[in-house]
Amino acid sequence: MRRLKLIFILLFFTIAIPVAVLLVNSYQHFQTESQYAYKEQAYFILQMLNQRIYDDLAIEEQRSYSEYRFIRAVPVIGGEEVTLSKLAEYPIRSHYGGMIGYFQLDPDGTMRTPVLPDGILEKIPVEDRAKRETVRDSIKRVLRQLGIHNEGLSHTSVQANTQDSLDKLYGKKLKLAVNLNEARKFSRRYEQSSQKESFLFDVESARIRRISETGKAEDADFENAPPSQILEVEIDPFQAQLNANYIVYYRNVWRNNEQFIQGYAVRLRSYLENLVINEVQFNPNKQGLALEFGSKTRPFVTFGNKASSQGTIMSVPLQFPLNEMILTVYLTEEKSGPGKALIIVIGIVMFSILAGGLIAVYRLTQSQLKLASKRQDFISAVSHELKTPLTAIHMYAELLQNSWVANEVKRQKYYTLIVSETERLSRLIQNVLNLSKLERNNWNVQFKRINPKTILDTFVSTYTQNIEKNGFDLTVTSDICNFELVLDKDAIMQILMNVVDNSIKFAKKAQYKMIVLELRVHENDVFFVVRDYGPGIPTQEMSHVFEEFYRVENEMTRTTAGTGIGLSMVKKLCNLTNMKIELENASPGLRTKLHLPPLSI
Repeated sequence: MRRLKLIFILLFFTIAIPVAVLLVNSYQHFQTESQYAYKEQAYFILQMLNQRIYDDLAIEEQRSYSEYRFIRAVPVIGGEEVTLSKLAEYPIRSHYGGMIGYFQLDPDGTMRTPVLPDGILEKIPVEDRAKRETVRDSIKRVLRQLGIHNEGLSHTSVQANTQDSLDKLYGKKLKLAVNLNEARKFSRRYEQSSQKESFLFDVESARIRRISETGKAEDADFENAPPSQILEVEIDPFQAQLNANYIVYYRNVWRNNEQFIQGYAVRLRSYLENLVINEVQFNPNKQGLALEFGSKTRPFVTFGNKASSQGTIMSVPLQFPLNEMILTVYLTEEKSGPGKALIIVIGIVMFSILAGGLIAVYRLTQSQLKLASKRQDFISAVSHELKTPLTAIHMYAELLQNSWVANEVKRQKYYTLIVSETERLSRLIQNVLNLSKLERNNWNVQFKRINPKTILDTFVSTYTQNIEKNGFDLTVTSDICNFELVLDKDAIMQILMNVVDNSIKFAKKAQYKMIVLELRVHENDVFFVVRDYGPGIPTQEMSHVFEEFYRVENEMTRTTAGTGIGLSMVKKLCNLTNMKIELENASPGLRTKLHLPPLSI
């Protein structure tokens, strides 16, 4: 059996290993596809962010340089009209999240903001001046933190070397953007400034004070100021500087060979939150991703639960001018797709079928081998059981035939032994025939209404002699039984005969050689009891004694007669005639209960 078990284990692994490899490869394939899906989603988010940044900058790129002052001239029918700049409104209205305010750095380094009139216009009354001054101070603080200032370079000196000027104006940001070709870039553009627009741009400059003949800047007006020239203004694309708290977008404006720096400052967290949540509509809980914005050395802000990260999907810089900011995308909740779930289900089903099938085949093979072994033992037992009485019959018959027994008493004894052995041989043959009938369902069941006491009396009168002949005493007790049951008398007689034979065989060496036969009536339960005082049956063998050809003793070492079919036949007869049989150790001996069918049958 160990060899059979080893063969089936090897067969299982021979089939299971290739199947497992196939399933693992299929699962990894679906997992790779899932990873690609998340990467595509991450790159889509990156593309959306870059597009939103580009769209926002496109609006600012088209903004006139003159809008960065408190007042400006706009074309109308018949000329130009002086009006407040759109950027002069307060509170500041912007679709950017975290907007602090717009600013302009003059060539002399002075910082001005459109929300607050300056220079000659400083005395103009405006609503919420204190709050507007707070905006100005906040912008100054941010610019100071980021080190953004106007060095007052002249356009002529910058143009001496074009590449050097690009390096100086845009630094490594522009180089990286050009090298990576990671975003659409805006080109340098030009604006034509009218005389009136040029004059209004200079009104807020301290230079008006220097050219005023009276020296009273507050008394100067537009008509008395010297005429301005029509200028061509050169405007460079926006660039950006940032830290963990702020982002400043700014551009260089070249006017009359002088450098102005214009731009706006935003709070980094609020700006990115509006960009990611409101514009890109990123939902960490639904998309199973976490976004982290930061520099190469430290993170700035995270959207989603990075703590539950299962790995990094992507880590790339944003497009110019935010190319110093790194976007890292983490996978936080990998959803199992239908393909992966199907592979798992298929794997479970396949291994269940494989294991279950092999186990079933193994058990079937094992049972067949055990049955074959039992059949061999049965043949050996039957041969032994047949040989013993035949040998005795042959011996006694030969003695009697040759008149070698002169004593009449001995002759009668030998005749009796021949009859006894013949009966034993008949019972053995009848048991084999009965078992064959039961297996072929050819047992002729004859149900009749009969009192169980009648069956008990018949058995006692028929089998007492055989019990006593084997050296046992028979004790019979019976409860009062005044009703009849639907029973098969022959089946019960056959069952009692086999049970008593078993008791005689296994208890023949018992110290107390007695067979107890009882008829018990307990409420509606009627049963026969056969009790002996032999060794009983080991507990671990109790569930096997009704199997075909099963014997507690090994066939090579057994000391009791029998073929192993008696109790098997008893069990089959009980099932066929609606009875139940129960074995229990009585310490000493074995008690066998034969429960008859209930009264309702």
